[in-house]
Amino acid sequence: MITASEAAAALGRIKTENKAKHAGENGAKGGRPYKPLEEIACTCGEGVEQHKSTCLRGRAIKYRQKRKLPLS
Repeated sequence: MITASEAAAALGRIKTENKAKHAGENGAKGGRPYKPLEEIACTCGEGVEQHKSTCLRGRAIKYRQKRKLPLS
């Protein structure tokens, strides 16, 4: 017996012309925008500049700095 999540995953892997068209349109726009850092949970409880590498917000900051992306 197939679960609902397995069925949804299988259907999501099916390639259609419509999905390909929309994926191309989204890619042309630059892809999915990043979440603002204010919306990313701080799991370390440190200050603005002192996030630990295990903190979700700290990881996002390091990722964006490494790729020279805006921090806003």
